[in-house]
Amino acid sequence: MEVKTSLLDNMIGVGDMVLLEPLSEDTFIENLKKRFDHNEIYTYIGSVVISMNPYKSLPIYTAEKVEEYRNRNFYELSPHM
Repeated sequence: MEVKTSLLDNMIGVGDMVLLEPLSEDTFIENLKKRFDHNEIYTYIGSVVISMNPYKSLPIYTAEKVEEYRNRNFYELSPHM
């Protein structure tokens, strides 16, 4: 029997700042830093996406990645442009 895990189970930090508890300036910055340190450069705040410049190339704009996100619901996959 295959056990499905939630997207949230494998996420580095909190992918949507709306869900950050407790929400403060310190936890906000700490969450962004944690995600950035793991090359997670996109983070949601509700329906808005924060993007941080990684100052390096990341394999996140490939044809395969585009297909992965095609016709998917907003929160079905991790934050991405």
